[in-house]
Amino acid sequence: MAATETAREKALVNYRKKLLEHRELDARLKEMREQLKDLSKEYDKSENDLKALQSIVGEILRQLTEEKFIVKATNGPRYVVGCRRQVDKKKLKQGTRVALDMTTLTIMRFGVNVN
Repeated sequence: MAATETAREKALVNYRKKLLEHRELDARLKEMREQLKDLSKEYDKSENDLKALQSIVGEILRQLTEEKFIVKATNGPRYVVGCRRQVDKKKLKQGTRVALDMTTLTIMRFGVNVN
């Protein structure tokens, strides 16, 4: 009977040790997921900033047709431009700041902040 008692004690001690190990690993996993989330946010922001550097910032003066807008660029000239499909055209009102693709002068984003 004493032999089964000690085997049981050893099994319980081993179980507790493994349970503690599991909790520690679970905490590390959670911490690493948080780090990954933060790094992903930082990466997305960097990508966004990089895209902004390759854009011309302008302001919508008027909508000509459903697809075409007159935009005044911050560097002076006015352009008749199209709009990227993913951009919600209903939100493009007079005075809205937009980012234009440098080569095609297409509206890529709106609500642009210049820092």
